[in-house]
Amino acid sequence: MSFFDPSNRWVVLSARILWDDLVNLFNKYHPAKSTSRPGLNPGILIGAVMIKHLLNLDDHETVEQITENIYLQYFFGYSTYIKEAVASISC
Repeated sequence: MSFFDPSNRWVVLSARILWDDLVNLFNKYHPAKSTSRPGLNPGILIGAVMIKHLLNLDDHETVEQITENIYLQYFFGYSTYIKEAVASISC
């Protein structure tokens, strides 16, 4: 049994998005570079930009909303609440 309401708009939208295709397309045009720090998961970046524009938020508020809202985290594929899930994202 899932904790999440299957009719929640973020649950519904997440199921409709072809995440693997989006990540593959992103990686095709933005290949990983060798740096001293690990890169951000492209799915998180893509999802954060979607949330930012769908909710008409600025960068800081986007991070705050994702950090506070378990359904926005579900949108990224998390099955449980993670306080620091996207705390360092910049959209």
